[in-house]
Amino acid sequence: MMKKCALVLLIVSLTLFSLAGCTLIPSTPLQITLQSPSNGSSISSLTPILAWNCNESHVSFRLQVASDSNFNDLVIDQSALPDPSYTIPSGKIKNNQSYYWRVNASKTSQTSDWTPCWSFNTPSEGGTATIKATLDGQPWSGNIDYALSGPDQQSGTSVTQNFSGLTPGSYTLGYNSGGPSEAALDNIAPSATQTLAADGTITFTLNFVSRVPGTVKVKATLDGDPWSGRVHYSISGPYADALSSVPQTFDNLPQGIYTISFRSGGPSGAILAEISPSTSQTLSGSGSITFTLNFHSQTSSTINVKTTLDGRNWSGNIKYTISGPYDDSSSYVPDSFSDLPQGSYTIHYRSGGPSGATLWDVSPSSSQTVSHNGVITYTFNFHTQSNCAIRVNATLDGQPWSGEVNYAIEGHYSGSGASVPNTLGSVPPGSYSLHYLSGGPEGAELGRISPEPSQYANPGDTITFTMNFHSQGGGIINVTANIDGEPWQGEVRYTLHGPITDSGSYVPGQFTGPAGTYSLSYTSGGPHQCVLESISPSPTQHLGNNGIIEFTLNFHFQSGVLP
Repeated sequence: MMKKCALVLLIVSLTLFSLAGCTLIPSTPLQITLQSPSNGSSISSLTPILAWNCNESHVSFRLQVASDSNFNDLVIDQSALPDPSYTIPSGKIKNNQSYYWRVNASKTSQTSDWTPCWSFNTPSEGGTATIKATLDGQPWSGNIDYALSGPDQQSGTSVTQNFSGLTPGSYTLGYNSGGPSEAALDNIAPSATQTLAADGTITFTLNFVSRVPGTVKVKATLDGDPWSGRVHYSISGPYADALSSVPQTFDNLPQGIYTISFRSGGPSGAILAEISPSTSQTLSGSGSITFTLNFHSQTSSTINVKTTLDGRNWSGNIKYTISGPYDDSSSYVPDSFSDLPQGSYTIHYRSGGPSGATLWDVSPSSSQTVSHNGVITYTFNFHTQSNCAIRVNATLDGQPWSGEVNYAIEGHYSGSGASVPNTLGSVPPGSYSLHYLSGGPEGAELGRISPEPSQYANPGDTITFTMNFHSQGGGIINVTANIDGEPWQGEVRYTLHGPITDSGSYVPGQFTGPAGTYSLSYTSGGPHQCVLESISPSPTQHLGNNGIIEFTLNFHFQSGVLP
């Protein structure tokens, strides 16, 4: 009986062990992969579809959407979803926000881990454009025909009007017609074209002004004093008229731009100098504008015309004209024009002049103003055709250099060059300037143009422009002193000349500067009862790039020599 019970127990134990072994066989883990919208992307709708996939079928899913990556502020927590996708209902998420989402899956008694969270960005809200109007600065509403153009096209027939949900971008308001009765559109503020930002607001204000009658006055002066009498003129604009006397007043005129035109007449023996403040003015509602015809007596002002040849007075045949309040011409110099009205005159050279010479310039200027009873003089300056030459050189750290460098020459002759040294011959005398453009020694920079970037070439002269380049680097310059061969330190004044110019009042002294040739000159001071004997190794030395040079002031003691 004991054996039989043991056998039964063994069979039950093996059966339980076998069943337990079956439950320990692991099943395939649930795996979920998020698909869309892609991580970090922006969506175009507030009801997007969230989609994922799973390696198993007949699975239920749980979806969480939150406004934070820790999922503390849940927007959606939806479980028992049968399909691997979910459409977010309207009103759950907002514009211009970032959201985070994750999914897990369950099957029988198995539940997967949460997927890594993904994020998406919702679209911005559209902007708003507001159309308003004012009449004489006060808010106004009513019928106006206008159009708004930009990324979206809108139109309206009244104000105030709001257009919302507009795509961001540049919008322009165009006025067509309408508005307050008996009024005119003055401007669109702050501008007819504005830029609308995402979720932003812009406002266009159509500013109208009433067409209130205004006044136009016409007056005259003679040599600065009020004058009245017969003068013929016309006025054009929203209202047009013509009259023959001043002063005159035109009342009840519509606003707008008015222009006055002088016809004839005015004070006897006088000429019209100007119309002030302008020949065209704008009349505003209830406003007033005044046109003043300013006459001047025809005074005895004088214009003299002379000529020089190589700086000396010359007389002969030359054709020219004079234009201004009075026009005239002549074919000989010297000449004078008398009894002219005051004002601005310009002289124009036509032809002629000294044989074999060229006109240099007109001095002091070809346009001048002659005052009441004043005198002005025009001088034609000729030079003999003795040509000049321009030489262009270059140095590198004080040593002659040749190669490619681009420069331009401006003056009575204009040209350019691409290499040095170079000589331009047969150029006319005059002032010339050299302009460095590009190129030169590799790794170097232009220090200066010597002797000057602008020079004057006399007839037959040769002028030289030297472009002085320096290596982009430098060195050290030491200044020391000796007394009869023994080192000395103290007060002594000296000047360093070269790519840089500097001075010192004590030795030893140290300077840094670009590579190049330097000279040291002694000014004063030094050891008591000593005289400067020499500067060694030389008062002029060349400093190489990253080099060191030393000037030594060698003093010699002489008893009885005053300090």
